[in-house]
Parts: sequence; structure tokens; C-alpha cells
Amino acid sequence: MRRVDLHVHSTASDGTLTPSRLVGLARHCSLACLALCDHDTVDGLEEFFRAGRELDFPVVGGLELSLDFSGTTHLLGLGVLADGTIPKELEAVKNYRLERNLRLLESLKNNGVALDWERVLEISGGGQTGRPHFARAMVEAGYCQTMPEAFDRYLARGRRAYVDKVRPKPEEALGLLRSAGFAPVLAHPVSMGLGVDGLAGTLPRWTDWGLAGLEAYHPDQTPEFSQSIVKICRRFGLVPTAGSDFHGANKKTPLTWARDHSPLGVKTLAELTEALGR
Repeated sequence: MRRVDLHVHSTASDGTLTPSRLVGLARHCSLACLALCDHDTVDGLEEFFRAGRELDFPVVGGLELSLDFSGTTHLLGLGVLADGTIPKELEAVKNYRLERNLRLLESLKNNGVALDWERVLEISGGGQTGRPHFARAMVEAGYCQTMPEAFDRYLARGRRAYVDKVRPKPEEALGLLRSAGFAPVLAHPVSMGLGVDGLAGTLPRWTDWGLAGLEAYHPDQTPEFSQSIVKICRRFGLVPTAGSDFHGANKKTPLTWARDHSPLGVKTLAELTEALGR
């Protein structure tokens, strides 16, 4: 059985491969389906859908939202019912990141790092701009020698210029995704820092708000944690999913990760579709 990868990133946010290149690579890796989930944007989906049609490869449009909740809490929206169009409800999420970026630009300036906003946008290639693009601009302008130095001195959480994201509350984000016809899936639940018991205690409210699944298989999660998540999914009637969280050259995880570490195939898509209908 071929596997699905329901969590990758492109140049539309902080990945290094274009949406069409991702589709070609997924086909080459013998995946069964690929979902593009860029951060706070759907800008790459039109190209992604087009590449899927041209290469006759199954794709799912999606996105990843950062939530105002414990630890690092991200929510995937997977458009398993989408017909290749982009719901207008999701266009609003781009404002979350734009507002944060403009505040970050000002914070850097107040800390002696005066960057040209137009140059930062050029470095991002016209996609969703994030901290890696600021870091590259800082290296280019001579403020830092390397990108890791830029993060360590200025951009990482707790550093002098860090600016937090504009994050929706869980109930707000879950409602937004549901209204757009996207299945909400909690991404890499290990990053919330709640542990298995804490997560289980949180889920009743989230399922009431419309949560459809949990990302059981992810590179940051051990096999033991993944099995615990699968058991939690059975307990709460949620769908387990798998994703490599592939970012191209910006992270070491290969696009073959889900193929090699997850047992999940295309049945997952049918289960998410069913969950949306409940």
C-alpha cells in the first residue's frame, strides 16, 4: 500500500521547493497523495492543484495555522472536499502573518537592524514571508554572519527582536476551517507540551468545536508517542494522519519520511471526509 503525506510546505511560506516541484517529487517518491499546508496562506494552492492535474497525481489543498494555546499549537486544514478552488474564508488568514511581519520589521529597527522591507519580500520570492527570510536579509546586509546567528541573537523566541504571531483561539480557527469545508487536524501534538494525558483532557472541547483528526505520525514524535496518539484517536473518534512536515532545504526531513515511517494510505482521506459530515 502506498502512503499519504498530508503535511508539506512550499515557497509560498517557508519551504524551498515550489508547489509544482513538490508534486513532481511526491510522484517520484511513490507517494499516494500529497497535501500542501503552508503557514497562514493558501497562495500556493492554485499552482499545486494545476501540477496535480498535469501530472495526474492526487493532491489535497490545505494550510497550517498557529493557535493561541499551550506551547506550540498548530492546526492543519485539509481540503478533502475541495474541488480545486480556494475558499474565500481562508484568504483572511494571510493578515495574521502580515501584521506580525510588519511588527517584526519595526522591532528589528528598534534594535539597530534596519532592513529594507521590499528586499525581504524579494527574498521570500513573493510567497508568505517569515523569519527565515528576515534572517537571510540580515546576513545579506551584514548584520549577522549566518542565519542561525540571526535567530540566536534576534529572531528566536525570547531574543531581543522577537515578535509573537497573531494567533486565533482554537475555537475560532476550528470554526474557520470547518466553514471553509476543510478538515481540521491538530498538527504534531507533541509540540503542545501537554503529554498524552494532558492532550486527552483537552480533546473533548476541541472535538465539540469541530476537530476531525490528530497528526499521529510526524518526524518530531517517537513511535511510542505515535501509537499513543492512534489510541487517543480511537477513543475520541478522531482520524489519525501522517505528515513529513517537509520544508525542502530548510529542514533535514526528506519527503520520503511518511512513506517510510507511517502505515497510512488513501483511506485516511475518506475518513476525514466522513468526519466532516458528522
